[in-house]
Amino acid sequence: MDLNLIETILAIIIMVFLGYGMRRSGLLKYGDAKSLNKIVVNLAIPSLIFLALYRIDISIIPSLMPIPLICIIIGFISGLIAYFWGKFKGYSKETRWSIMLPVIMLNSGFLGYPIALGVFGVNGLIRAIFYDMGSIIVFIGMGIILLAIFGGSKREVIKRALLFPPLWGIILGLLANYFNFPIGFVVSDVLTFLSGAAIPLIMISLGLSLEFKGIKEHLSDAAFVSTVRLIISPALAVLIVILFGLSGLERTVTIIEAAMPSAMLSVVLAITYDLDIKLTAACVFFSTILSLITLPLILSLL
Repeated sequence: MDLNLIETILAIIIMVFLGYGMRRSGLLKYGDAKSLNKIVVNLAIPSLIFLALYRIDISIIPSLMPIPLICIIIGFISGLIAYFWGKFKGYSKETRWSIMLPVIMLNSGFLGYPIALGVFGVNGLIRAIFYDMGSIIVFIGMGIILLAIFGGSKREVIKRALLFPPLWGIILGLLANYFNFPIGFVVSDVLTFLSGAAIPLIMISLGLSLEFKGIKEHLSDAAFVSTVRLIISPALAVLIVILFGLSGLERTVTIIEAAMPSAMLSVVLAITYDLDIKLTAACVFFSTILSLITLPLILSLL
């Protein structure tokens, strides 16, 4: 296994368990994760995305456009698998969607960015951002679908979609790059400092969010979700990247991103639409823990 890969994975694992240890010791509380998440989602990650896309060679973008589409295709196929699992188990509509959400939505940003950046550098991060574009579209799509099924505020769904900060990091980064808009040294330095905070804050927040209590109660479904997210999804990605003719870093990062655990945002949607929150949370946490084992294995094979 590559030394850089080992160092990156170890650093990520240490930061995750540092956050978990700080919560267990009382230095931080479980609720502090929400505050850290707000900083990450609203400031750190948009800054990281903006700078990466602002500095990208704009001519390579057409070759990266299949990546978000692959993310959406994998989400759709994974969702179908989860749907039939729920039907086979005889679950209610609410329970089925409580399982489908963590299967469809993956942590391509919170965990995908640090791994892509740490292992493959800025070029890897750029590919991860494009995969995450697909995840953002999936997140918006899930909100619309759940709204149609379970009802709710259309205004709130549209507002959440349009004001999602990472989305604006993508849009503004690409526009500023395309029009060669000067941002100046001060703004550049501020964005660089905020970007530097993204990775450690993400990992510590993830550690603070880990909760093992509810996993035992939903072990069967959590194991199913983890199998789809961590094994079946990257296997699908291997086949799909061949069909799309991707190679090199585009191929590698796409497969790695497809192997990410379930997204915390699936819990947000479960809360919003009054689904089985404990079930969704158990699936997210179980897949996250297992991903610390599966991701190094998959990375070593690529």
